[in-house]
Order: sequence, then structure tokens, then C-alpha cells
Amino acid sequence: MKSANLMIMSAAMALATSTADAANASQELIGKSEVRITDGRMTPEALWAMGRMGGVSVSPDNKKVVYTVAYYSVPQNKSNREIFIMNADGSGQQQLTATPFSENEATFIKGGSKIAFLSSESGSSQLWEMDLDGTNRKQLSQYDGDVEGFSFSPDGKKVLFIAQVKTVPSTADKYPDLPKASGIIVNDLMYKHWDEWVTTAPHPFVADFDGSSLSNVTDIMQGEPYESPMKPFGGM
Repeated sequence: MKSANLMIMSAAMALATSTADAANASQELIGKSEVRITDGRMTPEALWAMGRMGGVSVSPDNKKVVYTVAYYSVPQNKSNREIFIMNADGSGQQQLTATPFSENEATFIKGGSKIAFLSSESGSSQLWEMDLDGTNRKQLSQYDGDVEGFSFSPDGKKVLFIAQVKTVPSTADKYPDLPKASGIIVNDLMYKHWDEWVTTAPHPFVADFDGSSLSNVTDIMQGEPYESPMKPFGGM
């Protein structure tokens, strides 16, 4: 009996370990790669390995700069962003994040005592904050969808953010008895953007912010089929 129990426990532990390993493998961290230059020739692989800087924000006292760097994986065909901070004179560079959740849009809030940013750690892109040393990460938004950009009001009591809104009913919506139908019904212009069908549009939302969470979220373009900001470059 004891042997049977031990076998069951061992099997359960093995299953749990393999499941955890599989989850970790699916969240493989894409970080800085070694830049290799052969025969003095710049290659696409070397260029991607350097990382791409973006999302610069200066602290209210002009003493600190926070920014993001995107690193790329050619085999995975995807990128991952990390947040860095440094002094305004370029000294004291420090990496604040090292996760597979692609933190981005970093900016100073609360008088420069906190950094707000977007992260997909919770399963979707949401608004977060952390201390200037990268500690005390806290999720601020619980929006049902991805937050694509944000901006705080000067007094810090309001947040403007961008999220996608469904603007075009799908074929399955129109014909529930044909859930597997793949046809596209077009009866208006602007039905496609480059290589994708347009089924949603970015809308600006305004929410109250009490210092720890968002409330009273309002789509200020509710019912409109238009984009704001417009694709492909967006902007706040």
C-alpha cells in the first residue's frame, strides 16, 4: 500500500515538474544577444542583436531618464522589451526589468517617485507601476482587453489610455448557425489595413485614478467606427 502511494506521489511530482517546465519554456526570456561582426561586415543578425532603444521619459526634476530597449530573437521571430534607467548625464545605467512580458511605454508618475509602464504579465497588456529601482511592481488597471498606450493628467487624477474596440460584426456574429464560416462580408470602405482585415478600432478611454487603481472607465468615442489614434503609427 505504501509502495503504491509512493508511486502515485512520484508520478504527481513528475507531472507537476514537467508542467512547470513547459510553462517556463513557453515564456522563454529574450534578452541581449552577443553582437558578432565577421570580416568587418554588418549583417542583419548583428543589427538585431544590438537592441532598439525607445520610449524615453525624463523625470520631473530632470535628473533621471527612463527608457526601453527591445531585443529580438530571429529563431522565435519575436521581440521583448525591457526598461532601463540612468542619470541625465548618461551615468548610472541600470536595467529595471528582466522578464518575458515585454514591458514598454515607461514614464515617471507621482512626482517622479514611481515609473508607470505596460506589461503583459497578467495575461494581457495592462498598466503597472514600480519603484525607481524596479521593485514593488503593482498592476493598476484591470481592463478587459489590451491597454495599448496611456497618459496621466498633470494632477495625476485621470488616465487616458488606448484600447481596441470591436467595430465590425464578424460573419459568425451575423450568422450564428455558421460558426465555422470563414467568408468576409464587405459593405463599406476601410475594410482592410495593409495585410489584415479591420474588425476593431483603437479608441481613447478616460478613467479616474486614485493612486492605486482605475475606475469609471469611459470610451469617449463610444459607438463610433473611427480610429483614434490612427493606424499604423498611433501616438498619444
